[in-house]
Amino acid sequence: MVAWLRQHPWQADTLLAVVLFLLSAHQNPAGPARVRVEVVVVAALLAATVIPRRRYPAAAFAAAAVIGAGQVAFGLQFGNPAPVVALEPRATDVAIAVLLYTLAAHSSRRISIAGLVLCLLGVAVAVTRWSPAHGPGSGGAVFGAVAGLGGAALTAWVLGDSVAYRYRRAYYAAVEERAARLEAERDAQARIAAAAQRARELQERRARAVDESAARLRRIERDLHDGAQVRLTALALSLGEIKENLDAPGGGDDAADRVRGLVSAAHRNAKETLAELRDLAHGIHPPVLDRGLRAALSALAEASAIAVRIGVEASARPSPAIEAIAYFCAAELLANAAKHSGAGQVTIDLADRRGNLVMTVTDDGTGGARLVPGGGLAGLLERVQTVDGRLSVDSPAGGPTVIAIDLPGHA
Repeated sequence: MVAWLRQHPWQADTLLAVVLFLLSAHQNPAGPARVRVEVVVVAALLAATVIPRRRYPAAAFAAAAVIGAGQVAFGLQFGNPAPVVALEPRATDVAIAVLLYTLAAHSSRRISIAGLVLCLLGVAVAVTRWSPAHGPGSGGAVFGAVAGLGGAALTAWVLGDSVAYRYRRAYYAAVEERAARLEAERDAQARIAAAAQRARELQERRARAVDESAARLRRIERDLHDGAQVRLTALALSLGEIKENLDAPGGGDDAADRVRGLVSAAHRNAKETLAELRDLAHGIHPPVLDRGLRAALSALAEASAIAVRIGVEASARPSPAIEAIAYFCAAELLANAAKHSGAGQVTIDLADRRGNLVMTVTDDGTGGARLVPGGGLAGLLERVQTVDGRLSVDSPAGGPTVIAIDLPGHA
């Protein structure tokens, strides 16, 4: 039954109106039929106000209050020798308390307090117009009427306000939960957008790395084809001529001089070829890196055209790929400092920060270095970003120039 009442509020309120109407059925006065009809109509109207109470609580309470005010003004005996019988207070007036409860439960507190004050004023006026309140020894009756009617109104309001308080708590909890859910969804969308942006950046970096690798391979192939291969071909031709001259009979001193000249040229070509191959291999992976990044940077410092000071605080050695990137970045920055900065000294500091290798290159030159598309620093930035590293430039006019490169410990 309780579940049915909750699921069918209109039917439940209609049933409540019928019950309230029936409460006053035994109070119908004896007399003309017109009077009895009027009593029934007033009772029915007052009971009917509870039917729309959930959807229109203020309007339903106002309608009941109007009927109650008519009862106080025209249905009470004191000051009115011939009260209107149809407007005499009856049991159906319980509907006003029900509507005050609904007003407190479903309206704002400002409106519900106004309804409570109106009910209490109505109680006070009704008691003053109540005939027994003006008879001898009426103190007890007045106190009982005020306590009963006022207490009923106050109880109905308190019960309704407690229900409203629970509604408000549930509403605010639902709002907070929705806000938290929306914030979580917003954070999730931000993370998804960041992940998508990150994926696009990684794809772009990977594409640049692939292009750079392909270009590096083409350059190596071109260097081998145009340099070492040509020299090796010349060496083979020289050795072939030497073999022919050695196999030829006689020849005298001129043949011996010619053979010595060919041998000398072949020897020179062999040394130059070895030097080119060594330089080519050095550009692919400097052998000095096998001894660690500090040793490689020291070799760069010795070959630099300007003074270089190296400070190393890193304890753990990064992976070979990270060392190679740091080495080539340092080499490029030293070359840029010697070519553009006018610096007299460059400082290279290595530090290990939370597992990352941080290399700071500082020169005392004129400053003004900028990250511009297609520039040398932009190329270093792309190289660093291939392993998810970062590069920052601080180079005010007049110097000094500080370039910090933050690389992960492992690629």
